[in-house]
Amino acid sequence: MDKALILHGRWWNAKGNWFPRLKIELTKRLFDVYVPNLPNTDNPVLKDQLEYLDAYISDFKEDWFIVWHSLWCKLALKFVEENDIKDSIVVLVAPVYLWLTNELWKDIFGESYDNLEAYFNIDLDFFKLNNLNNKYIVFLSDDDELINFENAKQYYSELKDVEFRGFKRKGHFCDEDWVFELEEVLEYIK
Repeated sequence: MDKALILHGRWWNAKGNWFPRLKIELTKRLFDVYVPNLPNTDNPVLKDQLEYLDAYISDFKEDWFIVWHSLWCKLALKFVEENDIKDSIVVLVAPVYLWLTNELWKDIFGESYDNLEAYFNIDLDFFKLNNLNNKYIVFLSDDDELINFENAKQYYSELKDVEFRGFKRKGHFCDEDWVFELEEVLEYIK
């Protein structure tokens, strides 16, 4: 395993949160690290972002270290599923899940909720995901205002080889929560 893909969440870019520090640490360990900026993160369109990621498909087949954050976690799983990415480690940090499509989220996101609803409702084929021989790790924090620990755990328990890591006081794992490093991700490098 010598290739890594780190993808920021909504509103962020490759230079925010813990992404730059993780890139440095992975590079030190001789990884080829990709940290792209997805287009239009303020008002994203699922189709556009999947097309943007298509540029990486030829590199992505197996033996990758993939770390994704927040709203893009379901996008990550769809990317893994559609492209038959196997024998990889997939870390989902503060991932969204199906039950987030409710009035609370409409209040938080306002007018942009219509575009975001497509992300919440990404249909995942867990049977296929479970047959790609990937290891899935889900990072959740006890004080995340956006992601309910128990609901996320219940949703992602559909993955066969999944490990849940609970954290205290890391919020949504972002700058606003004073999370500038996420060294725990490095524990999963073989």
